[in-house]
Amino acid sequence: MKKLLAAILLVVMVFCFASCGGVTKSEAPTLDYLYNTNEGHKAIGEYIQSALAAADLNVTLTNQEWNTFLNTRKDGDYTVARNGWLADYSDPISFLDMWTSNSGNNDAQFGKGAHKDLKMYNLDLTDLGYDVNVKNGTWAETYDVLIAKIKACTDTNVRYKLMHKAEDMIMDTGCLIPLYYYTDIFMIDDAVNGFFANPLGYKYFMYTTIEGKNSINVCLSSEPDTIDPALNSAVDGATMLAHLFQGLAKWSQKADGTLEIVADAATALPEGVVNADGTVTYTYTLRDGLKWSNGDDVKASDFEYSWKRAASNALAADYGYMFEVVKGYGEDDENGLSKISVVADDAAKTLTVTLANAVSYWNELLAFPTYYPVHKATVASESWATEAATYVCNGPYTISAWDHNSCITLTKNANFVDAAKITMPEIKCFLSDDANNMLTNFKNGTWQLIDDVPTNEIKNLEAQYPTEYKVTGQIGTYYVNFNINADLLPNNTELTGVEKEKAQQEIRKAIGLLLDRNYICEEIGQAGQVPAPAFVPMGMTDPETGDEFYKNTGFSDKFDGYYDVSEDAYEANVDAAIKTLQKYYTIEIAE
Repeated sequence: MKKLLAAILLVVMVFCFASCGGVTKSEAPTLDYLYNTNEGHKAIGEYIQSALAAADLNVTLTNQEWNTFLNTRKDGDYTVARNGWLADYSDPISFLDMWTSNSGNNDAQFGKGAHKDLKMYNLDLTDLGYDVNVKNGTWAETYDVLIAKIKACTDTNVRYKLMHKAEDMIMDTGCLIPLYYYTDIFMIDDAVNGFFANPLGYKYFMYTTIEGKNSINVCLSSEPDTIDPALNSAVDGATMLAHLFQGLAKWSQKADGTLEIVADAATALPEGVVNADGTVTYTYTLRDGLKWSNGDDVKASDFEYSWKRAASNALAADYGYMFEVVKGYGEDDENGLSKISVVADDAAKTLTVTLANAVSYWNELLAFPTYYPVHKATVASESWATEAATYVCNGPYTISAWDHNSCITLTKNANFVDAAKITMPEIKCFLSDDANNMLTNFKNGTWQLIDDVPTNEIKNLEAQYPTEYKVTGQIGTYYVNFNINADLLPNNTELTGVEKEKAQQEIRKAIGLLLDRNYICEEIGQAGQVPAPAFVPMGMTDPETGDEFYKNTGFSDKFDGYYDVSEDAYEANVDAAIKTLQKYYTIEIAE
């Protein structure tokens, strides 16, 4: 912040009603920055508030509880908010397909509301062999088409070039301002053995042991928004689901500590058979002895039903689009289930699925919670996933108690096919998003793992708990998220339609230049976060060059990504931002 203040402290905005190039200048609207209850998020919000205040842009801060915050973003009932995205699988598309018009995770509201009919985007794919050249199209006519081409492309080099075009499009809107690439910060008691976490941020406790104890107390977050596998879209919910359900595949830790995807409910993960039309068919055989927690047999038809439910337009799940890779996605039948190509044979205990084309990360999708099965008779009740008494699952644990907003107790599932391998009899998931409360309970020995710590305690924790304070790699990006339909221009602006949106793109990108990512990482994050010049994070590699994906944007030959995040560039970034803002607000710089 000190660099920001030094660079902009002498900037004085004088607002007046003056006309310049068709733009009527006046006082900028106040921006409301939305964040969820968390000391770290609050600190970043306060920094953004002060950074923009130094340029006389007013920012108010609104704090909401986690589930309310998620729904506010999804509903588009905000102007600008904090956001973060962790990889669902190790492919850049997991950071790009969420921004299609109908995606439930499209918090920026691209292709929704007023933006739906705005014709201003171009898409020329002729140089890559496609008969696509759209000029002044809508978001659906361009970005949605581009993502569909990416998912159908089997030429790896062409596919990555298409993904770079997709990131170019979203970054050009200015709606996503990347701040840093994630690290995973948590604390775990030295007494816990057998714990591991994956790069998506999921924590695994089923193979843990604590000498003298039959239970482990953990705190991941507050009350989950949902623990229906098809509807969950949060990391803490995914961690819980990984203990409650068994999919065809799962994440596993090898003896050397590395992670892999292995078969789980399936006997094996076979290679796909490439068909004459380019589709790829996989046939999975279910293991013997699979049971639901209520004693019913787990059948292949349970997977067929569950996948078709999760992929259906009727359910409208945030992660429904993760089934786009399956042939037939997009239409529902008369029962409200997706027409994806999934066929079960209960007698043979097989599940046959046909993909529209080869997908390199298919096994990772099989291990993702959205692909878990659910008990058909149980989910007929919409409230099934809200109480312990009505919850039926097929994984290592069941829910034995649910004290809402306090604790969810997971108890080892006696019907689980691999119950003998589960070493921790009970997991108590305490529900809180108060980092100070988490730390207090960790220090006094009440909780053995906490998934967050107070930002202002990080340096002390590093020194006081050198073996229990953990900072691990995580594939994800923390970013500022604008609602594309939010009005950033003065009320008396003369701009409308495409010209108005082009102006707001400039304003959003200028605001992105005002933020000192190095300060945020070093003074607020303090946990090895890396300043982010692009939305797609570290950990994603371009196969043609072997470089990180974000280093190959081609946006500039002077720096990687879309923002020059070097410390030396910050003053120039601020100068460029002020020049842009001068087009819309009157700014005078004292000599």
